[in-house]
Amino acid sequence: MHKTDLSKREQSDFVRDGFVVLRDVIPLNFVKRARALIESGMSLTERRLLPPRELATHPDVVRLFKETCLSEIMRTTMGPYPEVVSCQIAVTPARNELGGRPSPHVDGSWSGPIPTDPSEIDPVRGRPLDAERYFGKNDERRGTNDGLLWQDPDRRISLGSYTALVGIALNNQLEPGHGQFAVLRGMHEEVEKSFQMQRDSGSVIGPEGTGWPRLRKSEKDGRVYLNGLPKTVREKMSKTGNEKERREGWPWPELTPVCLAEGDAVIALHACPHTATPNLGPNPRMNLYFRIRRLRENNPFEGVRKVGHGVSDHPDRGYFGQFLDYPESYDAWQTSIDKLCDHWSEWNFVKEYEDLES
Repeated sequence: MHKTDLSKREQSDFVRDGFVVLRDVIPLNFVKRARALIESGMSLTERRLLPPRELATHPDVVRLFKETCLSEIMRTTMGPYPEVVSCQIAVTPARNELGGRPSPHVDGSWSGPIPTDPSEIDPVRGRPLDAERYFGKNDERRGTNDGLLWQDPDRRISLGSYTALVGIALNNQLEPGHGQFAVLRGMHEEVEKSFQMQRDSGSVIGPEGTGWPRLRKSEKDGRVYLNGLPKTVREKMSKTGNEKERREGWPWPELTPVCLAEGDAVIALHACPHTATPNLGPNPRMNLYFRIRRLRENNPFEGVRKVGHGVSDHPDRGYFGQFLDYPESYDAWQTSIDKLCDHWSEWNFVKEYEDLES
């Protein structure tokens, strides 16, 4: 039966956990065709953040979202959205430990070379003291993930955003330790509270704002790392580890592995922190990710291809960092801040509940 909506149970799980798993929603012939294209078109022995463009935009790859029930489920539960033109192809090679350190984060941050010596960073904002060396003269350097240090010219917001991440498994990932996409279950509300706190204090929204240094020194080994989480989320994460997740092949109790079979999908709220995890298995872990943002009716650039709808985590800018010429009547940055501070406002099914209660 063709699925067009989330069940009431799935909606409840989604609101509680920040993500929901959908079983057997992608036709296996679609999966096999996409997998064959990827296997023939890119290396499966190295991990790449940015796969070949011709694969990420290939009709037989993007149709796993556009021509399946996922497109209708998102339209029903969330609302209208611009046409999807591309996606992220995420391959974690076999026997790849990713340095042994999963890095939960909220999408939309810059990623690139950083100092290795903690004395070289400002401990409050987390900026390198010699910022030009790493970020460019005017913080204009694009990240290795095509991320941007700032979303707006006035530097009010340092985090790109969208509404939901839709992930599709192209092979079996049911056994923990095989490169699962993993989440900080239920932490989406704490992330929203952090954005609200930053807004209410007049701070930058995102990294370098109140309670969110961009770079941090690890308390375990002293290394400097890109900090993908607000301070309050990191503190709560350390106190609420889910011990039932401590199982063979899964030594990260704070993380919940999303165990998928080929053709399964996961929908995760943008505010739900997530991460790739080490793949200790004999086969590459292969997923597709589509970043979907609800249509913003007053935005004149909705549906413009240079935004990169489906792959971009910073759709208020062109995919390659271009500033877009917005009319004075539309403040793209304030709109994104408002949505980050009220993430369920972009979901139809939640609004229906609220209307019934009122």
